[in-house]
Amino acid sequence: MPVAMRMAPLSRGRRFMLWRVLVWLLLLLAAFGCVQYFSHAELLWGQRHAYAADSAATGELHRLLAWDIAYLLAAFALFVLCAGCILRQAWARPAMRVAAAVLALWMLASGGAMLAQWPQLLQASRDALGQLHDQAALQQAVLHARRSYLLALVLKGLAVPVLLWLSWRLGTPAVRGQFHARR
Repeated sequence: MPVAMRMAPLSRGRRFMLWRVLVWLLLLLAAFGCVQYFSHAELLWGQRHAYAADSAATGELHRLLAWDIAYLLAAFALFVLCAGCILRQAWARPAMRVAAAVLALWMLASGGAMLAQWPQLLQASRDALGQLHDQAALQQAVLHARRSYLLALVLKGLAVPVLLWLSWRLGTPAVRGQFHARR
């Protein structure tokens, strides 16, 4: 029995598209962010009884809890937008373009703030290493914190052009045509 071969090229939806990979990556990072912010908010909520009701620490605890909830909601909204883009829903594409541009601006601003604080962190870590001559575990912790800070700074710098490219790519006619209205 002869084997039938497809002579027509595969449909447009089956090609490799880098923008879809980036949206999947954003979805995974948003899910991780949701878990992280929820866990931190849960820890803060558990500590609320440890402080007197009128203390300054309670106000700080409430401020941190508000930030956790705001970040949790933003991460969840990004998760929903990414899911909509993966399913190629027309409503998700313009919102994802805006979200990618806002994330790029946020990465640029927070990366700039981190870069401005880098000299102080470097000096503080040098001072701490100078005082921890006989405590190797603490020295490793200080070096790990410095490397983590630098890695976060580099990743923020790399994320800015990638997010801007994603925002631009989602607006091109080739990508726009792949999205469909809700049924």
